This record gives sequence, structure tokens and C-alpha cells, in this order.
Amino acid sequence: MQQTSPDHYDAVVIGGAFSGAAFATLLRRSLPESRVLVVEQSERFGRKVGEATVEVSGFFLQRTLRLADHLSRQHLPKHGLRFWLTDGHRRSLHQMTEVGARNLPHVPSFQLDRSKLDEHLLEIADEEGCDVVRPARVVEVEHGEPNSTVRFEDDGGERRVRTRWVIDASGRHAFLARRRRLRQRVEEHPTAAVWARWTGVGDLDGSQVLGEDPRCGRLPEVRSIRRLATNHFCGYGWWCWVIPLSGGETSVGLVYHKELFELPGTGSKAERYRDFVTSQDGLRDLLAGATMDESDCLSYSHLPYRSSHWAGRGWALVGDAAAFLDPFYSPGLDHASISAFATVRLVERDLLAVQKDHAAAFDQEDLDRHNRAFTTSYSRWLDALYLGKYELMGDVELIACAFLFDTASYYLGVVTPVFHNSEALVNPPFGIDKPQATIAYRVVRAFNRRLRKLARLRRIAGTYGRRNAENRLFTPGFDLGTGAIAPLRRGLGMWLRLETEMMLSRLRLGWPDVSRPVQFEDRTGLKTRASEGKPAEAG
Repeated sequence: MQQTSPDHYDAVVIGGAFSGAAFATLLRRSLPESRVLVVEQSERFGRKVGEATVEVSGFFLQRTLRLADHLSRQHLPKHGLRFWLTDGHRRSLHQMTEVGARNLPHVPSFQLDRSKLDEHLLEIADEEGCDVVRPARVVEVEHGEPNSTVRFEDDGGERRVRTRWVIDASGRHAFLARRRRLRQRVEEHPTAAVWARWTGVGDLDGSQVLGEDPRCGRLPEVRSIRRLATNHFCGYGWWCWVIPLSGGETSVGLVYHKELFELPGTGSKAERYRDFVTSQDGLRDLLAGATMDESDCLSYSHLPYRSSHWAGRGWALVGDAAAFLDPFYSPGLDHASISAFATVRLVERDLLAVQKDHAAAFDQEDLDRHNRAFTTSYSRWLDALYLGKYELMGDVELIACAFLFDTASYYLGVVTPVFHNSEALVNPPFGIDKPQATIAYRVVRAFNRRLRKLARLRRIAGTYGRRNAENRLFTPGFDLGTGAIAPLRRGLGMWLRLETEMMLSRLRLGWPDVSRPVQFEDRTGLKTRASEGKPAEAG
């Protein structure tokens, strides 16, 4: 219905899924007198990726949003990360090399049905006193100071409201970021993804995989449940996720580096994806007899992007509306959680200043600090953890070493501070303006760059992926504080052994050029995009 005089809000949120509903709920809880409007385009949330949390987003859901009951009833616990690699000789799953924890995780995380979670979060925002309008579509935002005007359309026609803050939580649509020309495509990490949901996927803990005789299972007994892990099936330049959902379906996705790997086959991308995943060792066993939901096969031709700014006077970006990096290690919901929490604190400070003195100007340093933290965090996270990572994925020793070191560092520098003080959620990883953040970033970057060089040397030496079959590497469990020291020590020990082995290879090979990825047909039989030459024979 056409409004004769515009309504006034403290914040208008564009998008009511995870990031938008979380922001709106927390702002209302922090400032119960604030007026918050959430404009959600969909009538009901559809399926989307982002099913796996890690420890920080798990904390945010449980402790900050108080969703423990909902999570326990509607979603699945996550039993860590598990990796499967092969030498490509048509191995059955029990013949592949497995990397993962033997025991249950110490810190909870979850496998989510995102449509259920998003609906529940928006219901909570409504219960907390937010005005929720859906289905409705934001048409225009006219920025002004101290108030902006938001124009949107719903079943009643066009409406115009005034607001002090506009929060963009519209996901990859990035309503504000695109219109303000803030969005930047990240070319130095050219990854793509295609995924679908499947029914009838084999049970990693069932007789199909383990065999019918419990006295002599095909895989060693573990206390955790393999199926409930985020299972990674890896090869050079690519990896597949297998994530169980509470309704019985399974999300299966393929992510690949476009300079290292090309999705083989002919036909549509969905057909090539299906042919690829059903032909890979391990996945071939799990997907035998499974059915892919043809209507739910989606893809992104380029994954990473970021914004030049996360906030300005009277506007802010949260979650995927601001940036996306890479699904490996599942950082997406961590970023959504941290950006929503930090933006609530930013807006809260402004609204409290207005309450005290309507003429008070917003502190520009707050905005500068917020933008600096998130832009620095994204650049450092990309540089330290992801550039070159896809060159490791076809070698179990390299990926296990990276997994142990990266995860232990995450526990020490990110997870532990949040569990000790939830206000640490305002600080994105590596983004805080303190020497320890810079030192941690440089250490993690140096370690992963060294692993990338080792990967290239191993490909030249012909030893890349040599232990990818019939091995078990059960990792120590990760825990808060000093509980991360054991896996960190294990990862460093593996790295030192790899360095020693490669020193001997250098003596035999001389000093080969490792400034670029080494491209040839790898041990899985898949060729890299610009296949040239063959590897040297292993000595």
C-alpha cells in the first residue's frame, strides 16, 4: 500500500537469510528500542550451499544467537573434516588413503539444512520485534545524511521508508556493493564450483562400505561417525565435498582451480559434473545407486570476490554481500557471523551517540577501523591459506600437513579467543591492527608457500601422491588453547620429514624451477589444463 508519509527506521536490512536475520536479531537484543525493518525477496527460502559450519560459526549459532535447541533438533552434528585420496588405479573406498580424526570433536560444529535455518532465523527476528516484509523487492536506495530512503515493492505496491542505516545482506546479489561499484572480482584465485543434492548416497559407516562382519571391517574402527564429517575427496587442482543433511539427502559439490584443472567430458556442466563425481574413486562407491536432483544442480563459474569497503556513513555490507573466498575449510559462515556481529557493534555505537545528542557526528575512525580490519583480513586470509592450496590437493602428505597446521593455527588464533570472550567476534581473522596478527599471518603464509614449493618439487621428482593408497592417518583432536598444540606439533613434524626427503631429491635433480605450477598428467590420470611433458620417474 502506498505510504503518504515515509516510515522511519534505525536500520533497514536487505535480505532476511542468515546474515540479515542474525544482524537484525542481535541489534534488537542489544537495543530493544531500535526500529529494524527486514525486506526479504523470497516467499520461502530455497536450497543453498553453506551447509557446514566450523567452530566460530558454530559458537555464533549456539552461544550468541542461542540456537542450541534448534540445531540439535533440526540439523546434524559435524564430526570434523575427513580427506580421501587415491592413486587413480580404480580403488575402492577402503583402499584409498584416509585422513581424519579417530575421536569425536571437542568443539561442536554442525551440518546445516540452510533453508530450515534461514527460515528459523527470520522467524526469530520477527519475534524479537523486527518488522519483516516478504516477499518484497528493494528497488532503490537513495543515500543521504543523516537518513537514507529505501524504496521497495511488495504485494501492496510500492513503499518508501527512511532509515539511518541500510544493511546489505542480499548475498551474492550484493545489492549495494554492485550499485556503489565496490565489488571486485578476485582473479588471483580463479576457482569455480558445481554442486547438487543426491538421494540414496551410500553410508560411510554402513555395510556397503565397511562390510557386514563387524569383527573385520574394511576400514579401521573410529569413535567418530565418518558420514557426519565433511568428507573431502581430493585430486590435483580439485576437491569434492560430501555433506549429509538432516532430511536424508546429501550435498555433493566439486570445486576446482581453473588454471590447474578442467572439468572433463562433453555436454552440459551438470552432465559433466555427474559423470565426473560418479567416476572418481570412493565417490563411485558412495554414489552407486544414488540419484541426483537434476533441478537442484547449480554452479558458479568464478567463486571469489570482495568489496573495496565493508561500510560507510549510513550503510554496511554483511556476509556474502560483502565478500566470498573459497569453500575449502568452510569459512563462509564464519565470515557471515563475524561481519554481522561486528556491524551490529558499529551501528550500535552510532545509534547510542544519536540518543545522547542528535547533532553528534558518527566517529569516522570507527568506519575506518571496520573497513581496514575486514579488507586486511580478506587479503591476508587469501594470501596465507588459499593461494597455491589447490596444488597440494593431490598429495596426501602435503594436504594432511596443511590441514594439521592450518587448523591448529585457527584454533589458537581465532577459535580460542572467541570462546574466552564472545566480543572477540568483532575481529576478523588476521584483521586486528596489532603486531601478533601480522606475525601470525606471516608465519601461516610462509608455511603454506613452502608446502606449495614442495608440491612442485614432488611433481618434478615423480613422488607427488606416492602414498595416496591404502594408508590411514588418524589426526590428534583439536581443542581450545593448548589443546591445539599436539596437532600443530604433528603437522610440523610431517613438514620436516618432507623437507628432508626433498633435500635428497634436490641433490639428484639440481635446483629445478618451481616458480610456476608443474603441469603434466598426474597419478589420477587427469590432465591439467595446459598439459606439457611427463614427470620424472621416481627415484
